Amino acid sequence: MVACFRLRLFSSHFLHYLSCAFLAALAIPGAAAKYDTIVASNGEILQRLQDPNVAFINSNGTIIVYSLTTGEEIPQGLASDGSGSGFDACALAWIVFSFTVGLPLLFLGIRGWRFTTAAAIGLAATLTSWAVFVNTLDNLGVSDVALTIFVLSLFGCGFLLGSLELSRVLGILVLGVLGGLALGIRITLLGNGLLISDPSIFFVNWLIVGLCGFMCSILVLWKQRFGVLNGCASTGSFLCALGVDLVTNRQSGMSRGLRYLMDRNRYHVVDNVFSGYSPPTTTVIILAVSIAVTPAFAFAQHKVFKRPFWSVTTQCDIESLNPHDEELPQNEESATTATSSRVSSAMPETPISVKSPFPSDDEKKLES
Repeated sequence: MVACFRLRLFSSHFLHYLSCAFLAALAIPGAAAKYDTIVASNGEILQRLQDPNVAFINSNGTIIVYSLTTGEEIPQGLASDGSGSGFDACALAWIVFSFTVGLPLLFLGIRGWRFTTAAAIGLAATLTSWAVFVNTLDNLGVSDVALTIFVLSLFGCGFLLGSLELSRVLGILVLGVLGGLALGIRITLLGNGLLISDPSIFFVNWLIVGLCGFMCSILVLWKQRFGVLNGCASTGSFLCALGVDLVTNRQSGMSRGLRYLMDRNRYHVVDNVFSGYSPPTTTVIILAVSIAVTPAFAFAQHKVFKRPFWSVTTQCDIESLNPHDEELPQNEESATTATSSRVSSAMPETPISVKSPFPSDDEKKLES
């Protein structure tokens, strides 16, 4: 029993530190960028730039980016993110993906059981791989079709892993972290040029995202049911908002904001800086509505679905850290069973009368 408790305590702390490392891995690239300038050929400062490069605008209007460390020219390319253009195959794939995963989490996440944990780990793999790819591609990049297929394939692998019993605890914690990240990202995308548009303090945007993810991971460890409800509603509303925005504004809304927030690739300096991020009014409305309805959907799931998140519980489980989250009917049933067993042991039932197989003396006299 003591070994089981220690193992449970160790696993909870290990997963907590793992979530912190995951948040730090996302936040450090954006916060560690240097601050340099874009200047014209005559030396006039045009715009501050968060990137370890410097861009010069020639007299003919072409933009040349140089490295501050080597002095060599850095060829520029388009910031491909796999979202496609218009309503092509890649764009439709992301729209279908957003609604296919987002709607079940938004409406039925607390009852999703294996689907919910599988979707959480799959989404974590998708987010991480997408951010890594857009930040490491060279100026040639890859086609949107190839990037979309690869990232969605990683989602499938993560989904299969998350559907296993051994991934239950990890999937619950990742779901809580994703719910916080989804909230923080939407908050930063509300502003023109992100919530904190000053390039000199760009890292504050990532501090907001990281803080939201950290607080929601603590919520899962403190009150698992509330953490799962928040993770399901927040992640589901984020994906549904992304799907609606892709239909409404295509690649100029949330898609552009996600790329502007996460893409710090030196080969995408010109595309990111000069295209910038100016969300349409409809994008801002979609973001605000999706944030506002998150608590409502979490509360609705809490009221409609009374049973615990996982239908099968074990002794060495994260749920044992929250004994008050157990289902009330189960407690009542176990209490009734225990009471009846105590009554039975204290007052055993005995027959009122038992007839002996041998006749008594009075019966013998009557017979004679």
